[in-house]
Amino acid sequence: MSAADVKDYVKPVYAKDAVTNEKIMGIIKGNDKMQVLFGHLDSAALDDIVNAFQEVSKPRGQDIIRQGEEGDCLYIINDGEVDVYVARPSADGQLSASERGPKVVSLGSGALFGELALMYSAPRAATVCIRSESCKLWQLDREPFKKLLAQQSQNQYAMYEGWLAEVDLFKSLNRYELSRLSDLLESSLFDEGEEIIKQGEVGDKFYILEDGTCSAYMTGTDGEKKVKDYETQGDYFGEIALLNAEPRKATVRATGEGATVLSLSAEDFELILGPIKDILHKDIDKYPQYAHFLK
Repeated sequence: MSAADVKDYVKPVYAKDAVTNEKIMGIIKGNDKMQVLFGHLDSAALDDIVNAFQEVSKPRGQDIIRQGEEGDCLYIINDGEVDVYVARPSADGQLSASERGPKVVSLGSGALFGELALMYSAPRAATVCIRSESCKLWQLDREPFKKLLAQQSQNQYAMYEGWLAEVDLFKSLNRYELSRLSDLLESSLFDEGEEIIKQGEVGDKFYILEDGTCSAYMTGTDGEKKVKDYETQGDYFGEIALLNAEPRKATVRATGEGATVLSLSAEDFELILGPIKDILHKDIDKYPQYAHFLK
């Protein structure tokens, strides 16, 4: 799909009450399969996904999914039950068009199926038939799924590239490098007092402050001392352990109302931030030492 198609895409909104929205959101957040698809999305993007689910109703005996056909949506059961059948190929590798195969499981309210259709253009792996008198389901089609995820990614890239380009450390990176950096960053929210990194642990990530505040603390013979505050978007920490292959020199905790930080793995740090390693090495000497804070 083109960037213009993604940008101009009108998000589908199927009206639901608050209870229904919460139920779908709970299934998305509590289901391991859904976390693979949606676990990286922020709350606004998740709301868009929930809005794109539409309710459909099917009668008893109807095959809602047929094994071997191409899938284009996933389903969550709202009310009712379905039976799942899997047919085994014959000796020539073909499936019989008239046989469902043996039943392997029955699914009820809150169950999810058909999710592979959102990720792959592959034939359905089973037949799903309505077991109850009727069945109400929430259906999410492949097109809004793909468009919404692409739109969210495009918006994220634009946002990250926008302010990352203004961070002094990253001003030497070209547009391609900034785009790659934006693509690899993972956003995490930490509540007040929650540890982001811990002194003495092996460093495996580099962090950039996106929102909120956090502070660094060092522990020594006289106890714990606060040594640095991070209060400006673009402040970064955690690079010393990666540059020198040493344990973390300090503990960093979220402060105030919490902090949202972007993280980059050690491997991606080496790949993307290679051009600015000299700057990072030079700035190491500017970090405070524990001894400076002893009275």
